Amino acid sequence: MNNFVIYARISTNRGEQNINQQIEHCKKYALRNDLNIVKVFKDEMSGKTSQRRGYERLMIYLEANIGVGLLVQDTDRLTRNFYDGVALEKFLMKNKIKLTSLSEVIDLQSSNGRFMFRIKLAMNNFYLENLHDKIKIGVARAKAEGKYKGRKKCAVVKTIRNM
Repeated sequence: MNNFVIYARISTNRGEQNINQQIEHCKKYALRNDLNIVKVFKDEMSGKTSQRRGYERLMIYLEANIGVGLLVQDTDRLTRNFYDGVALEKFLMKNKIKLTSLSEVIDLQSSNGRFMFRIKLAMNNFYLENLHDKIKIGVARAKAEGKYKGRKKCAVVKTIRNM
């Protein structure tokens, strides 16, 4: 039986996404494919940075536990940052970690597999950058219409300004 860890991530915890659904989907796949899940790592924050508690713990665990594979619902759960994705690819290859995605066929041992992984990284990064562009346009429009006044000032800023 192959030992694997699951990594799941959602960008928001406002009820719009369900991290348990990702985990259960991966567990069902593991059961059908004779994979032994030894640990689950998860984050509830954006994938635009690799500075996520669950992700950092995942990387430490994988480095310390040779022969354990990585199971994800989709590679965009790992990162949406292209350069973090390249670092992840190097880490997985250096440590001979098998990456299994339920949404894509990823084989980092072949040149074609690495090419497809990098295309997916670029698409994930494009999605994030395009989303930010759309948000900027929407905020500018709302400001012009007087509907958006900016974020509320936090107590610390008010206190500092009153000093």
